[in-house]
Amino acid sequence: MRPQTKAEVGAAPRGFSSRHYLKLIEDTGKIGFWSADLRSERLDASPGLYRILGLDPTTEMTFGFGLDMIHPEDQAAHGDQIAVLRSGQPISREFRIIRPDRTQRWLLHHAEVMLGADGRPSQGMGVVFDVTAQHETMNALMQRHDRLNALIAATAAVFWVNKANGEPSEMPQWMALTGQSYAQMQGLGWLNAVHPDDRSRTLAAWTTAVEHTAPYNTDYRVLCADGIYRWFNARGAPVLSKDGSVREWVGVCLNVPGRTRYGAPPPEVAAPRGAAQAMPGDESLIPSQIRSARAITGLSKEELAALANVSVSTLNRLEDPTSAVRSRSDTLLAVRRALEEAGVEFIFEAGKKPGVREA
Repeated sequence: MRPQTKAEVGAAPRGFSSRHYLKLIEDTGKIGFWSADLRSERLDASPGLYRILGLDPTTEMTFGFGLDMIHPEDQAAHGDQIAVLRSGQPISREFRIIRPDRTQRWLLHHAEVMLGADGRPSQGMGVVFDVTAQHETMNALMQRHDRLNALIAATAAVFWVNKANGEPSEMPQWMALTGQSYAQMQGLGWLNAVHPDDRSRTLAAWTTAVEHTAPYNTDYRVLCADGIYRWFNARGAPVLSKDGSVREWVGVCLNVPGRTRYGAPPPEVAAPRGAAQAMPGDESLIPSQIRSARAITGLSKEELAALANVSVSTLNRLEDPTSAVRSRSDTLLAVRRALEEAGVEFIFEAGKKPGVREA
């Protein structure tokens, strides 16, 4: 047996041609090819391209026919492809088409130009990829991202990202909430915005979480940019790499209306004029007080619900004297504070029916 020559080693296996390889690739249904004389309108399309375009293989393919399939919203940006090729420039475009059956596909089109003997563009050839699946995957990821952002916006005052060592990384909402600059919050600088009485406890909770790669959950008061201390519940968790190491920390700061598990806030915490720091049993709002207070302030149910951070349905129950559902004390306190901030004062005099008056 004689040894193979270099030409034989580099050649395709006996019995297989480039056409076999091309068919194998095109049978995936994700790729097609074309070639054409750029000085004419007709082009030669491979079976794979006909399949991507949803056309009968007996259909005569022309440049104009292909361009007409481009989605109307993409026509302005991508309807010039043949003109660009005829000018001698290669193209690489991604756009949508609408097939004869009215289905939509995303295509990635790469094409090159070959010059004739006169140095002018003569021949063109291109490859088309169906990238619809990639776009659908990306859209699904974007939808999940948008949903997460919407949920965070609805529930959290701050979304934060910290480095693996626990130091601040991305905290634009914290900066907006506290008025701290990026430099001021670096290291443990963010603690300067936490109430002095809460700092040691907050630092201990955060240090423990970082050292033990454990979830973080604590309440503390934050000095907001308007000069008022407000209570927040901070929660976070580590994001791990495949090897188990911490890549980063993510978390949120949630508004805590009315009360916290560490007791009522001190006088400097946001407390509207005339507001009680807690509601004893004989000072719980009654439905007629809430309705009267809304009338005095001119607040709609939607406006009051937004100010108190409760739902309209919850407010409906609070104003309904026949409701059998008992509301939580922190919900009542949140509504009370919202109304008091709007300019009313609730009256609880011994032996008299609870009332309300303009503050």
